[in-house]
Amino acid sequence: MNYAILKTAKLKTMGNIGGSLAHSYRTIETPNANPNLTPKNHHSVATPEAVKQAIKDRLPEKRRADAVLCIEYLITASPEWEGWGKSQEAEFFKRSAQWLMDKHGEGNIAGMSIHRDISTPQLVAYVVPIDQKGKLNCKGFLGGRVKLNQMQTDFANTVADLGLTRGKEGSKAKHTSIKAYYHDINHARDFSITTVAPKPEMFESKARYGEKVTIAVIEQVEPTVKAANSILMDYEKARLDKNVAEASYDTLKKRVEPYLVAIQGLNQEEIARLNEAMQLESRKIATERVKYERARYLSK
Repeated sequence: MNYAILKTAKLKTMGNIGGSLAHSYRTIETPNANPNLTPKNHHSVATPEAVKQAIKDRLPEKRRADAVLCIEYLITASPEWEGWGKSQEAEFFKRSAQWLMDKHGEGNIAGMSIHRDISTPQLVAYVVPIDQKGKLNCKGFLGGRVKLNQMQTDFANTVADLGLTRGKEGSKAKHTSIKAYYHDINHARDFSITTVAPKPEMFESKARYGEKVTIAVIEQVEPTVKAANSILMDYEKARLDKNVAEASYDTLKKRVEPYLVAIQGLNQEEIARLNEAMQLESRKIATERVKYERARYLSK
């Protein structure tokens, strides 16, 4: 099943807006972007400064100190969607832009960007949430679960005939914010593992201590592996699906456990060698990713 993906972020300060624009226009380091493909990106407004000024020009003088100044929309689709790189891709982004203009009014769209320098293309839009009364009213657009669910349904219906559907309504799956989405992508390439073993308690048996060390280190490893799982799902698409990524975690976990049992009685130098062996696994993942990106670029 291929899904239409719509995420939002509330930007409450000009600093937040500037930081997001710097990422969108690649004026800061963007680890998940291929600089060789960045020229293929498209921006409806030439510079981030011009987008920022457009936002300022639409903001009412009287507003709450904690008001949301801008809604950042991120629109994309499943990495496996067959429309990428074909005419359906252009149609998808055309309809996405029109959907935003119909929802917010064209004058409230400060800028839109289409990123094609990442593994799954996406549209990012900066919208000043002005309601029909001319007031800054983010809650009127994003407030409450009912409105958010309806928004997801409306958008999915707009692109349904392109072979995309919305996620299951009423699903308990946790929503991933734009911030979390980028964090997973940007930091998974820095995949490295370092572990700290807990101190043994007085009169604690070797068996009990070994079990405690195993649990502690697995807990330290798990978040990094989950981040790697996220980036692998995005970058390697058909080659690595979710089941393979989860199997990789299970494999890593099984590899770690015997090492931890062996920690008992080891000195610091020997433990350092253990950590180095674990870090080797992270380098393998990074190397595979670089090979994939290079092959993908050269095949175009």
